Amino acid sequence: MEIKRCVGAERARNKLMARCARAEICISDAKRLLTNWNIAHEEQAEIIKILIEEKFIDEKRYAEAFVRDKINFSNWGRKKITDTLYTKRIPKEIISEVVVLIDEDTMSDKLKMALFRKNNSIKENDPYKRREKLFRFGVSRGYDYVDVKEAVEYIINKKPE
Repeated sequence: MEIKRCVGAERARNKLMARCARAEICISDAKRLLTNWNIAHEEQAEIIKILIEEKFIDEKRYAEAFVRDKINFSNWGRKKITDTLYTKRIPKEIISEVVVLIDEDTMSDKLKMALFRKNNSIKENDPYKRREKLFRFGVSRGYDYVDVKEAVEYIINKKPE
């Protein structure tokens, strides 16, 4: 069975190079795009090899940018970032390297800010249910149980100034 191609291999390589020039992508994202463009697996491997050799794709650079963006713009915690990088098939060694660089104080501040905003948007008056909603929100963002517990207590017990 022959694969029907909607984009030629040369054009796909050029499109992928242009995309890599605009934003970091990882190998799994590149493979997904090439598959969507109906590029044969042999040609996919060749295109990705070229992109890696020419430094258009770099897994470590991608992981560093991903961590930076998810902390600064999405307020994700370490667990969610690690899990997402793992699902993108980033090697464990690279994940370990980039996750270690995450500043604990920054993560704590981001968590408190996110929980504070969430606390202001919760309409619940029952303190137990309010704590539960805040806790679920913090854990769903990928923060550790202990960190979320401390931050929730800080937010709940903070007196208005």
